[in-house]
Formats: sequence, structure tokens, C-alpha cells
Amino acid sequence: MSYPRRLQHTSPVSRWSLRDPSNVISACISVLVLVTIVNVMFTLHSISVLNELLPPPPHVHSTSTVCFYHFRHEIDLIISFTAYVGDDHPSQLPLELPSVGLELESGEGHFSLYDDDDWGTLFPSDGFVALGPNNRTFLVSLYHQFHCLDIIRVGYVVNRTHAAQHIQHCLRYLRQALLCHADATLEVDIPQISPDDGKLYHTANGVGSVHRCRDWTVLRQFMLEHPSTPFE
Repeated sequence: MSYPRRLQHTSPVSRWSLRDPSNVISACISVLVLVTIVNVMFTLHSISVLNELLPPPPHVHSTSTVCFYHFRHEIDLIISFTAYVGDDHPSQLPLELPSVGLELESGEGHFSLYDDDDWGTLFPSDGFVALGPNNRTFLVSLYHQFHCLDIIRVGYVVNRTHAAQHIQHCLRYLRQALLCHADATLEVDIPQISPDDGKLYHTANGVGSVHRCRDWTVLRQFMLEHPSTPFE
């Protein structure tokens, strides 16, 4: 009598087990990939929602202009969320000033002691700016510093009565402003012989040195767009 033969496996059955280190690593990688995909999808969704909340930018011809538009929108939001009452105001003008370079020149022919018109071009306004929902007025430090330079110039030229006290204030103010910026630009040494004692001394005029600055033209434009409210 013959009986059917049972089929026997010629190879052992493979089993998946967490005891196998390679299986644990594979599982961890799979979980990380899944979490990353979910995060990316959530981020893209959030960006699309935020874009819908922003007003459409005006017709522009360059990517940089679009970025500038959105940046100005963010600045307006910062201003709107500040009360500008008492001490509730920023210590700095809420305006991003790009880094630029300034190569110093001799300046001869401009800004002489007696050229009132040239010195007047430094001031786009009286130096005050209106900020916040109630147009609170602030003086921007750059124009205070320009004002002090002009006061020293005028005091020297006309020898105005009672100018000494104002000039002393300006000298002290400018000293501290210069300390604050601590300009570390290197200026080339120009050794010269002194006519007084015939000795050689280190000298420098700063001409040709390139200083790292903040774009003052952006600040000037902001001042023109946000004038202070005159007293009635």
C-alpha cells in the first residue's frame, strides 16, 4: 500500500525578528523617512496657507523687488504690533539696512566750512520720524550726529554767541557715537616728516579705505516716507 508523501521544505523558513540588529535599523530608518515626509507635507501646506493670507505683490520685473515688497510688509506688521506708548517702543528704527561699502575720498570741493547748501543736503527732513498708530515722534541718531557736525561748523564760522555749550554737547555726543560703532577699518600709514622737529611720524588720511557700512540711502528714503507731525 502506498501513501502520499508529504512535501518537505528543503530550506529553513525565514522569520522576521526584532532580535536581529539589521531589522531594528531598517525599522528605525523607515520611521524616520515617514516622519520626514509628513513634516515636509505639513510645511508645504503651511506655506500655501500663509501665501493666501498675504496681499498680492504689485507688478514687478525682478525677484529682488518681490522680496523687498514682502520684507516691507513684515516691517509694517512689526510696527503695527508695537503700541509706541511709554517704554513700549523699539530701541532701533524697524528697518533693515543692507551692508554696503564706502570708499573714503578727500571730499575737496564739497562740504566746506562755508557751504551751507552742501551741508543742507545731509538732511532729508528735520531728522524726526513718526512711528506707530498715533504717529509718535522719534529722532533718528544718524541725523542727530549730522546736526552736531553742522553745529560745530556753524559755531566755528560765525562765532555765534552762546554756541560753546551746544558745541560741547555735540562733541561729547559724537565721541560716544564713534565709540559705539567702533569702526575697525584699516587705513594705510603715510609716514611724514614733521616741519616742527624734522622727525618722522605715522600719519593717515583715510582716503581710499573701504568701510563696511549700512545703506544710508535706504534710511534716507524711509525718513522721507515717514515725516514727523508738525506742531500746530
